[in-house]
Amino acid sequence: MTEHTKVGSAVLRAVHTTDYGTLTCGDALDCLRSLPSDSVRLIVTAPWFQGPYVIDSMDPTSHRFGDWLVAFMEECERVLLPDGSVVLELGCTWAADLPVRTIQHYAALSRLVGEHGWHLLQELYYYNPQLMGAWDTWGGPGASRLNDCVSNFYWLARTPDVPADTARALAFQNTLLNQSGNLLALGDTYHDYLHLRQRASEGKPPEPERNPVSVPLYFIELLTRPDDHVVDPFGGTGSTAIAAELTQRHWTCNDLSRDAVDIAKDRLALLKAHATS
Repeated sequence: MTEHTKVGSAVLRAVHTTDYGTLTCGDALDCLRSLPSDSVRLIVTAPWFQGPYVIDSMDPTSHRFGDWLVAFMEECERVLLPDGSVVLELGCTWAADLPVRTIQHYAALSRLVGEHGWHLLQELYYYNPQLMGAWDTWGGPGASRLNDCVSNFYWLARTPDVPADTARALAFQNTLLNQSGNLLALGDTYHDYLHLRQRASEGKPPEPERNPVSVPLYFIELLTRPDDHVVDPFGGTGSTAIAAELTQRHWTCNDLSRDAVDIAKDRLALLKAHATS
């Protein structure tokens, strides 16, 4: 168990450990509260786009979502190093009652920057048509709206003087794009295919909502160095944990869903098995 993480909450369960990190199951805030202050270089995560709320067209900016995200970011500030970074994947959602967009993420970001002292260092756009089909009420083939193909990442920090090495990110970009640009075209890695092949052999479909390992790997290479501590409180099926293991970063990853955490545990075991085979 890495010394960076101490699970102190009865509702936060440690599920798996490696030499570099700890995988937990519980609430994202409990995960952050378990960490010491000033210990984390990078938090890279995808909070629920709506938070724990249903957002409709009568309240498209959802102040409740803003309150929820502000509370989350306050705990992020506590655990971050003074020049650490938070990278949030946040996007629009469809209103529950009409085929219109909600903008709760923009309203919340405006509060974070305008009222709470965060700096928005840059937005990055991830072109992801295969994994972002809008199979919900209003999107999808034959529906009244188009599929989403781009996911937004917002890079925030308490200071504009954040150590970043853009040269380390150049190898990730498709040569048809600007290799030092903020439009990302990142696909599955070998370690994703290991997992997908394993699920296929067990007669299981791919998870419908996942980011390939290359996504957190990109931000880890851009914003951290070996032995830094990387945290993903909404860790899903473990792509950030895999990326941190591959780059020898200490890590803490968590998800509220036990099913997702069990998949992450299996992926970490698969990574170890192939590393030693």
